[in-house]
Amino acid sequence: MTMHDQNDSASKQEFNSNETTKTVIEYGRNGKVQNKNEENLTFKHQMLHTICICISIFTLGWRNALIGPTLPDLRIILDENLATTSWIFTAKSLGGLLGAICGGFAYDRFNKIVVFVVTIIVMGVSAALTPWCYHLAAMLVVHGFHGICAAALETAATADMALVWKQKAGPYMQAVQFAFSAGAIVSPLVAEPFLADSISFPANFEPLVSNTSTLAPPYLKTTGNLKAVTESQSEQINGNTSVTVYGETLIYIPYGATSLLCLLSAGFYVVIYCVYGSVYNTLNNVPDCEISSNRNRYFLSKKVKYIFTMLLASAMLLYVVSEHSFIGFLMTFLVSERKWSKAMGSVASSVFWITFSVGRLVGIVVIKFISMSSMIFIFSVIYTSGSVLFLLAVIFDQVILEWVSIGVIGFGMFVLFSLVFSWLSKNVRTLTGKMASIFFIFMSVGNMGVPILIGYLMDKVSQMWFIYSNICLSFAMFANFIFALVSFNLMKRVHKRSEKANVMLKVEGGV
Repeated sequence: MTMHDQNDSASKQEFNSNETTKTVIEYGRNGKVQNKNEENLTFKHQMLHTICICISIFTLGWRNALIGPTLPDLRIILDENLATTSWIFTAKSLGGLLGAICGGFAYDRFNKIVVFVVTIIVMGVSAALTPWCYHLAAMLVVHGFHGICAAALETAATADMALVWKQKAGPYMQAVQFAFSAGAIVSPLVAEPFLADSISFPANFEPLVSNTSTLAPPYLKTTGNLKAVTESQSEQINGNTSVTVYGETLIYIPYGATSLLCLLSAGFYVVIYCVYGSVYNTLNNVPDCEISSNRNRYFLSKKVKYIFTMLLASAMLLYVVSEHSFIGFLMTFLVSERKWSKAMGSVASSVFWITFSVGRLVGIVVIKFISMSSMIFIFSVIYTSGSVLFLLAVIFDQVILEWVSIGVIGFGMFVLFSLVFSWLSKNVRTLTGKMASIFFIFMSVGNMGVPILIGYLMDKVSQMWFIYSNICLSFAMFANFIFALVSFNLMKRVHKRSEKANVMLKVEGGV
């Protein structure tokens, strides 16, 4: 080859290289490969979308935590006993069942941004209507709609973080969970100033009640008319020793604030969409180069996998029921049985949610050094110990221990939910969307009946059933976890021994 031919060849190679570079850049603009500026824009779009999700879940945590502290005031609005009012939790759980089924379907089949916006708006409307539902049927309907929206939003948000961030979704999942806790912490504190004041009179005391006002003691702060509880209701609440008079409830203000937060959250989605377009179209520019080729190989048989799945689903049912029942009836128990003020009860609810969040943060750090099985055991012990400590604190009338035990229960609870799903995915079977839906449906069905039973026992037998039921649920959950962990470890040892025996047989056969 002559020098001239070599120069021509080099020129062609350079030309082809330039054309290739040009094609790559243009190809990137068409949504396949991205340059640096497009990469930064994509990341910015992802972050803004994640912020929208966090705001939505913050609002969801706010709304969920509002039910417990305002439950006594919802009873005033409905003029019903605790056993009847407890149907609110069942309506919410039934809605959650429908939301878990429909939410994933809507997210997969329809425009995802529209699904988020519509779900949040409906949740805001149901929140705004809640304080104005004076009939039980209407109250159950709005809480049913809230359950549908809450389950659908939580399902869509979880799937969305996995879709938007792919293999990098871990920290953003944690951020979303923390946003839920943050909303749950703030909500009881915001609601406290607007709860109805109350005072108890001797059973033979007859306050002067007219059509427009009630003569109340001067030290009872009121903002309007007072409402006297009938003697039959007083028997159920205070053992026929007193009559309780309530001031006007203003919980339409915190519920209205919840509705406003929902509208703002939906507005953020619309603004981001109008400015940047759909984040899901932008994701076409993200190279999915981190797909792992390693897959877990589970040694359990199909039948044993089914048994372990049902066992862990039962444990999760006990966990969810205990969590919802504890925070749902905590305010009622502290006000009715322990004679705490509603302000103290609201602070106690916030203490629970604060330690709930701290437990999550601690779990994220500790899990790097301790196995998931050990983590499940440790936090189950913490939760069960907190339940027993709460019983002892109430029996011996130790207020400080009551505060401590509420915090311990919250600290031990939150990590368990995510740990069980992670343990199942690592050791038993792949956690698909279908499998997650089955778990949520199972938990929703179980959560529909137990709160009614607890409310009935508290109302008709003793308020102490709030603690008794929590202890029973915590011990049952603990026993369930221990049985699953021990059984799995035994099977794992047997499997390893059989593998070693097979290896030895192959070696001997080869020799």
